[in-house]
Amino acid sequence: MDAENGIPLFPSEEIPRILDLVLFHAGKIRKKHDAEREDVLSDRLFKRLRKDKIFRAAPFVPVREHQLFDENGKESQSGRIDINFIRPPGDETYFAIEAKRLHVTFPSGWKSLVSEYVTGSQGMMCFISGKYSPSQQTAAMLGYVFDGDIVRAEDKIAASVRKNAKQLKLMPPHKVHDSSISAGNHVKETYHALPSREFVIYHMLVSVL
Repeated sequence: MDAENGIPLFPSEEIPRILDLVLFHAGKIRKKHDAEREDVLSDRLFKRLRKDKIFRAAPFVPVREHQLFDENGKESQSGRIDINFIRPPGDETYFAIEAKRLHVTFPSGWKSLVSEYVTGSQGMMCFISGKYSPSQQTAAMLGYVFDGDIVRAEDKIAASVRKNAKQLKLMPPHKVHDSSISAGNHVKETYHALPSREFVIYHMLVSVL
């Protein structure tokens, strides 16, 4: 199936494999200090992914910090996708993953950072706004849970998603769902009604404690 603008969609049959392997490798990562940046964690995750034999044989290429450029004539970057799986030919057929920290203890105190994950410009909203994956119908969020309390993080995300359902263009019944394609623990889905297309965001949470 092709997207409305003629750019092929990322093959849906490959997504369960990506989710399960990302969860497996992300689950092996541990924070080195209490406020370690997510980009450093994602660097370590990517090093594991690129060495995975399954990914080496897959019909897509994992890319770290994939640069996107403005399509409106501006000579500037529009952003960098944390971890992207590109299906050749071209680089517009891809499955994007954005990573965020959750439950981080800073010198000033503990913060959930759920708002950054849900409504922050570099969280779920980068997909809802069309900044990332504008020609695709799926993407994923990866949450690094610093205190290890994944269930609490899931509950806080679910509550924030319900509260911000209109901004997120959430489809009825306006909630987070268990995953329909992954048997992995702590994989959820949200369904969004974007202009001219429906969009699914997969949510993966891992402890880095």
